[in-house]
Amino acid sequence: MDDKKKSRNYFNRHSFTWVNRDGYWRHDYRATVRALKHYRSASCLDVGCGNGAFLAFLKEACPYIRPAGLDYSSSMVKKSRERLPDAEIREGDAECMPLKDHSYDAVTCHMSIHHYPHPEKALAEMYRILKPGGAVLINDLTGPDWLIRWMNRSFKTWNTGDHAIYSCAEMERMLKRAGFRNVRSELLTPFTYLAQGVKPYGDS
Repeated sequence: MDDKKKSRNYFNRHSFTWVNRDGYWRHDYRATVRALKHYRSASCLDVGCGNGAFLAFLKEACPYIRPAGLDYSSSMVKKSRERLPDAEIREGDAECMPLKDHSYDAVTCHMSIHHYPHPEKALAEMYRILKPGGAVLINDLTGPDWLIRWMNRSFKTWNTGDHAIYSCAEMERMLKRAGFRNVRSELLTPFTYLAQGVKPYGDS
């Protein structure tokens, strides 16, 4: 079974557990919202939205931003729709999104990209669906080099669909290769980061 199927099966089961209710790393949600306020985005797609915990947080903090979500797990999509009945929530693959070009002002991705077997494809898709001038914000796990190596080896033995975590420098390089500009990142905790980039206005 490949990592995508493992992830979908894991989160279909996990969607009903109490630990999933309010999302993970809510400290990091606040950092993402601060960044979105800087970009003055009118719409935001959360890729790997899970049960909608971040989108609910965003809706409360920034009611002027139109929230949308995408998730590979049908159970998580159901939970998100129950939580945010007025939001556009779709089931789909982050590496091949069922969305039109230039659809959103911002794209966020919280604790999800380490499940993607081909993160470059997901970043290319995020680039495609963003409007020119739109921002991407990636929040995920990281750590010292030795911990990243250990985690990435361990993932191969787990049944959760985790694929790989990255250093800030690695994520910055992937964002630049996808075409993003003004790329930067920061550690939010010793084990999480927020990376950002902007789709150039000249690319339509």
